[in-house]
Amino acid sequence: MSANPIVGIRFSFVHIHTNLLGFMVMMIAGVSYHVLPRFASRELPWPTGVKFHFYFQNVGLLGMIGTYLAGYRETSLFLLFAVIAAISLMIMAYNLLYILLPPLNKDKGGNGKHPRPNCQENCCP
Repeated sequence: MSANPIVGIRFSFVHIHTNLLGFMVMMIAGVSYHVLPRFASRELPWPTGVKFHFYFQNVGLLGMIGTYLAGYRETSLFLLFAVIAAISLMIMAYNLLYILLPPLNKDKGGNGKHPRPNCQENCCP
């Protein structure tokens, strides 16, 4: 990219989206999925959504990059892959927003279960 500015301009979209969607969002999501449920003592509302988030994010990203490099920048195919990537972000937001919001049931962590299933002490007031 730095040796040939013309090629650099063409690949800047690919470089930016690979870094932001492929690395940064997935790094933030991985750390959030691991840390936030433990800090909040709550379970994810949709644990299978983590897998859907991973696959949709990567399919959407690779599709956007592939259609961009093939020259289909302003087509419905590119938009389809962008919507798939957006759906994956909504799945992540749903799972993490549920954990970050205060529980509806104050007694046992929001979903009616004790946060630690094998705990013998009565730590919930």
